[in-house]
Amino acid sequence: MHLNSFDVNNTGELAVSAASDQTVLLWETRTGDIRRSFVGHVSEVYCCRFFPSGLVVVTGGADMQLKIWSALTGECAATLRPGSGGADGTGPREPGGHRSSVVDIDFIERGRNIVSLDRSGWLRLWDVSTQVAISAMSVVPDKKGGRVHTNCDIEHEPQCCAVKNRHWLSTPAPDDTEPHSSHCVLETSSSKATTVGVTDKLAAVGTGQGGVLCIYDLTSCDTRKAGPSHRLVLPSASCAVTACCFSRSPSDGNVSADQSSNVPESEGNVDVGAFFEEYGLLAGGADGQVACWDLRIPSKTVFTQSSGKSGVTHLKTYRWPAHRSHGLGNEGKLVYLPSFTGLFVARRDGRVTLQPLSDSGSQPKAHHILELTGPDVDSIRGFSVLAPTIMADDEPSVSAWSATNSGQFFFYRRLAVESLFV
Repeated sequence: MHLNSFDVNNTGELAVSAASDQTVLLWETRTGDIRRSFVGHVSEVYCCRFFPSGLVVVTGGADMQLKIWSALTGECAATLRPGSGGADGTGPREPGGHRSSVVDIDFIERGRNIVSLDRSGWLRLWDVSTQVAISAMSVVPDKKGGRVHTNCDIEHEPQCCAVKNRHWLSTPAPDDTEPHSSHCVLETSSSKATTVGVTDKLAAVGTGQGGVLCIYDLTSCDTRKAGPSHRLVLPSASCAVTACCFSRSPSDGNVSADQSSNVPESEGNVDVGAFFEEYGLLAGGADGQVACWDLRIPSKTVFTQSSGKSGVTHLKTYRWPAHRSHGLGNEGKLVYLPSFTGLFVARRDGRVTLQPLSDSGSQPKAHHILELTGPDVDSIRGFSVLAPTIMADDEPSVSAWSATNSGQFFFYRRLAVESLFV
């Protein structure tokens, strides 16, 4: 038995973990006591996530189902069924539910609509309230003469997905290196299924070959039918994209970017228009490479890095406001730390690192890296960053959780980010 997925809710009080033996457990992070066991999947569970409320969990796996659970009662509130079970109609182009294993999930705002990704190369948009699949978007181009619902080849299996609210007014001109019509898109004819909050939502999907990352505009039926608006490629162009994330702006629920923790104005203010908080997209590959793009100018990368050959499993960003901290090696005196965006990278060799990024999204010329764990440990299967609920002594006490393949869980109570600037 091994761990497949792990997540911590927004308060940091509850965690959910999914294992290869179909076990899905909800437990208290403070004591490790198991609160609930979610029983209902008939095969291996590959992904588990808390809804933004922190009180509802969604799981998906090899049985092609997504199940939604109440963390309060342990009951299954809804099941998003595979195949025709996820359809509200019988037409040949009705998207219906997944037809292969579910590998990743993300949310549209509070979770009335969710997106899920399967191994056969399809991204689905769901209406949770009716359990109907609204749209199914093929991640890889159709084969010549292929049929509706055709699965992709094994080497093209997608790996990850992420959703972001677009904060700018227009989408860049589409990338015409591949005809969009070659990507099959199915839309439901159901009058019951509705979309809530999909306007200006983008979805990124990491594919299984060539370092390709596809970007979809989920706003409407027409924008979805247009296929991927962009196909970004890792510079190595030779591996699967195994992790992706959008940068988190203040409106995405991160710490307020203009929260300066009582730092004097003379010591600088946070640039709320900083590039990275609005337009950044990051992807990591199976070869260990990490790349960042500016979504306004996606034709070139902002930066790339390679740190060994160990594949990337998770990417997270977090925005630290400017604040005072008890500096290292400074006799505990308070020192001023500027606002910065931190990039967390988790890898298959067990290494988890944190490094600062400049407001342009690039790496500073001279930067430090904080290692949360060293190499030669189990592969990281889950990683969560917890925002501080209170500010103690003007210091944002950001913490993090990681989980390994063998089921070991690590909690980093307070990240010593001041070491990044020493």
